[in-house]
This record gives sequence, C-alpha cells and structure tokens, in this order.
Amino acid sequence: MATLPKGPSKLAMIRMMFDLSYTLADMARDYGDPLTMPSAFGPMVITIAPEGNKEIFTADPELFTASAADSFGRVIRTSVLVTSGAQHKRQRKLLAPPFHGQRMRSYGTVMRNAATEWALRLAPGNPFAMIYTTQAITLDVIIEAVFGVDQNERVEQFRTDLLELLGSFSPLIFLRPLQHEFGGIGPWARFQKVFRRLEEHVVALTTERRKSQESKEDILSLLLCAQDDEGQSLSDQEILDQLLTVVFAGHETTAVMLAWAFYLLHKYPDKLDKLHQEIDAHPLDLEADAIAKLPYLEAVINETLRLYPPIHVIHRRLAQPMKLMGYDLPAGVVVAAGAYATHRLPSIYPEPEQFVPERFIGKTYSPFEFLPWGGGARRCLGAAFAMYEMKIVLFTILKQCRFALLETEEVKLTHRAGTVGPKGGIRMMLQR
Repeated sequence: MATLPKGPSKLAMIRMMFDLSYTLADMARDYGDPLTMPSAFGPMVITIAPEGNKEIFTADPELFTASAADSFGRVIRTSVLVTSGAQHKRQRKLLAPPFHGQRMRSYGTVMRNAATEWALRLAPGNPFAMIYTTQAITLDVIIEAVFGVDQNERVEQFRTDLLELLGSFSPLIFLRPLQHEFGGIGPWARFQKVFRRLEEHVVALTTERRKSQESKEDILSLLLCAQDDEGQSLSDQEILDQLLTVVFAGHETTAVMLAWAFYLLHKYPDKLDKLHQEIDAHPLDLEADAIAKLPYLEAVINETLRLYPPIHVIHRRLAQPMKLMGYDLPAGVVVAAGAYATHRLPSIYPEPEQFVPERFIGKTYSPFEFLPWGGGARRCLGAAFAMYEMKIVLFTILKQCRFALLETEEVKLTHRAGTVGPKGGIRMMLQR
C-alpha cells in the first residue's frame, strides 16, 4: 500500500475552509514538501518546490484526468475544465483562437470603454468597494466580447443573471454529497435555480445567432463557426458549457486581480508614483497594444498575480500511478502544484510578502516558479486575454482617477465564485 506524505487532519481542513488566514504557505512550513491534505476530491498531494511543479506540468497529459470534474462536472458537463484526453485536446484547439492574436486585440476598445464608463460613475468623496467596480467592468467586457450583446435591455438581462449566479455561490456547492435539490432548500438548489435561468438565456441567444446571417467577431459567433480537423463543429451543449466556463473564469478572476492591484498600489504609494511616471507620459487614447507593452505596468500585474494567484492550488487526478518528489503515488490520488506557496518561497522571491514589481523587471521566472495561470496541457486558455484586459483597465482608470485607500488593516482573504478574493472588497474613495 502506498504511503502518502504527511499533512493536516480533516478537522484542520474544515477549519481552513472558513479561516483563510492559515494559508498553504503556512501549511507547507508545518508539514513539509510534499504534503497531503484531505479535500473534496479525496487525498490531495501538494508540492510547492519548482522541481515538484515541473514533475506535474511536464508529465504525459494522459497520466491525468480533470479533478475539477468531481465538483464542476454536474454544472458544466462538457467544459474544457472537466474533460480529459482527446476530447480536451480537441476543445482547446477550437477554443484558443478568440483568446490570442488579432482577435483578442480587437476587444481592446471594449475594455477601454467599459473602464472609462464605470470610472465616470464614481462620485468624489463617496467611499466604495473597488471589487464592485472591477466586477462591473469585467462583466461588461465579457457580455460584449463573449456574447456579442450590445442592446441595453439584453445587457441588463445578462448582467442580472450573472450577478445572481455569482451571488448564489457557496464553497458547499462543490461537495458532491450536497449536490442535491433537497426540496429546493440549500446552496445547491439556490445555485441551480439561477444557473438554469442563465442557461435558458444563453441557449436562446445561441439559437438566434445560428439563424442570423450577420457576421460578428464575438466568442459565441466564433465558436459556432469553429470546426476540428475532421470538419466537426462543437455541439450545442459544448458551446453552452464553454461559454459559461469563460464567463466564470474570465470575469470573476480578472475582477479580483484588478481589485488586488488597486489595493497593493495604494498600500505602497511609491510603487503607484512609479507607475504614474510611466503611464502619465502617454495620452489616454494610447493604442491598446502599446499599453500592453508598458514594462512597469506589466511588472505591477505580475507581482499582483504572484501575491494573489487566481487559483492557489492547481490540481489533477492521477489516472495511472506516478512518482512525485520521491513518493510512489497510486492512481486515483489528486496531485497539485501549490502556486500560492511557491510564490512565497524566499529562495526565489526575497521578502516574499512585500509588493515589489521591480522583481519582474529584467528578470524572468520559469513556469514552475511563477505559475498564476497553471501549467502544462491544462494551462489557462484565457491567460493572454486576462493580462491584456488588466493592463488596459488599470491604465485607463489610473489615467483619469486619483483614489484614497480606506483600509487601515491588512485585507484578509475570502472565498468567491471559483477563486479567493479580498474580504470586504477593498474600500476606497475617489479623490478627483
């Protein structure tokens, strides 16, 4: 029988679900590397050393299945998040084009306009939570870029659906024993109710778009036209599941990362001044591609991603036995790269808890040392799109607004839909 590495008890893990002040970095210091922790997926062996991350990300993809299928499989049944093998490879190939190259860059104006519109809605002197502004911006971008929706009535319909869905989120919905309706009572029933309403609206839009002869460049239209090497298109169910995956992954995580960036820049005013020196040398209408190439702006975003990666633990389920960091692990065990803790290794990042964008100037890190978007065959498809959006939004708002940070203590972590975000949403105030 295989011997797994040591790790915390189930009782400790239950506490950690509700107390995020005890982080993966703390756990690694307490139990070593690798460590085993109980999870909704079963025993999970986590490594934080770059060597361990490399063993996972460079392994044959056929060695793994998607552990996310255990939690998300009943929601987005054919999503690229939950498929494996040939199906996963085919889906990635069909999904990649809208998130790269010229097609991705065509959304730059949408991103800039959304940032400007919501910045102008802020009133000087009135406190607000930055997460709600960044969430509104990324939601507008997703609605137009993904669904191609620009009529006011329909935009509001999708915005309402998506916000209600995010509001119904609870970590409990990922536990298989609780994924039952229970007579319409409980977190799963509440989530399913709003999910089905959104699903109906997306299906109606997809049907309408199939009948339309209008040429559009939104992601829905591109997926409707996509064909694999055998000339096969994505099924209606696949299109629906991929669209909902993009909404979850592309909206909420980007909004959270932007909120953290505003927090860190205003917590470290010298870094904010340095960023202003770079962006204030350019006009507000600077081309999106030029914004994306500003070096200190990119360093600020990379350092934000280092401190607050969208996903703290990047996991896969073993379809076959694997040797990881000297341990012989059996099939069925979940293995994971612990991005949050890797990003806090002092041997790689001196003074790891400090916000130091300069560490990304003139230096690159391996994909096993810096892994905010995962790695290997399942690396996030929307990474380039998210980076592009964060750069344009941050540039556009900081060119037009000056803020005061109202947080007087360290902002804590809290569970959000599919990620971990700032508790309280980052309280700020527009000065001018």
